[in-house]
Amino acid sequence: MNIIFSTWATHASPLRILLGLCLLLLAGCARPQPAPPVLHLTDAVIEEAVVWSGEVRITGVVVVKKNGHLTILPGTRVLFEKIDRDGDGIGDSELLVEGGIVARGTPAAPILFTSAAPNPQKADWKFLYLDFAREGVIEHIISEYAFSGIQVHFCKASIRNSVFRYNIDGVRFSTVNLEVADNLIHDNTHGLRFEERRGRAHVHHNEIRDNDIGIFVVTRSDDNSLIEYNNITASRQYQVKLGFDQTTDVSLPRNWWGSADPAVIHPLFFDQDYDDHLGRVHAPEPLTAPLALPRAP
Repeated sequence: MNIIFSTWATHASPLRILLGLCLLLLAGCARPQPAPPVLHLTDAVIEEAVVWSGEVRITGVVVVKKNGHLTILPGTRVLFEKIDRDGDGIGDSELLVEGGIVARGTPAAPILFTSAAPNPQKADWKFLYLDFAREGVIEHIISEYAFSGIQVHFCKASIRNSVFRYNIDGVRFSTVNLEVADNLIHDNTHGLRFEERRGRAHVHHNEIRDNDIGIFVVTRSDDNSLIEYNNITASRQYQVKLGFDQTTDVSLPRNWWGSADPAVIHPLFFDQDYDDHLGRVHAPEPLTAPLALPRAP
């Protein structure tokens, strides 16, 4: 082979020699790279800066402690093993973040949080849980088959461009400074569930559809959160439901409810009209047509 190449090189132009070398280099680069090994974690604690990629399998509780930080790269698959240690019918595998998390996928390579069961069901695993987290950036993820696709409590965070599906609660929060924007939240028992508790969320430009209950205001909402410019449609039971201790009114302005007619909209709210102990749901300035929202991954 060396003799043949030397003979060819002797009679070839410099341009042909350069082209041949480039082709050899490209052939080497085209060789498939081995997949990274699967990371298995069981009841683990993270106390430093960690980066996840490839496939991660979680059994039990993985905690990112206050001094820890977790970065999850695009295309990562986080699978939660189905275990039920306390026998309550809810899977006990979870990711609990007390430190920082940046889970930022891309439209072409979202990050997947899902059940590892061969036939996944709602509540196979518990949740992605941000509790007093120092940083919470969630973007372009898919979270499915959990008790809660994500829960955020007592911290500042953003949830954008993501999909929450086939969970008991799609997105759940309390006592937060939170933005929930440009997400697709569908086929959950509760699309959005919250207890305001002096916190404030801005929920806008989301597609919230085909849930049993679109928005569940459980308790202690003083109407400080702003839920506007969403498509909230096709709920199987109620578009909005107030919990039994939600005695004050709640306002959700400038949303599309499948109609702009109050006579059509308000019967789909479970509020004072069904139980005089509850507050009332108001839907001022309803949109007259659905929003054309960007499609989450």
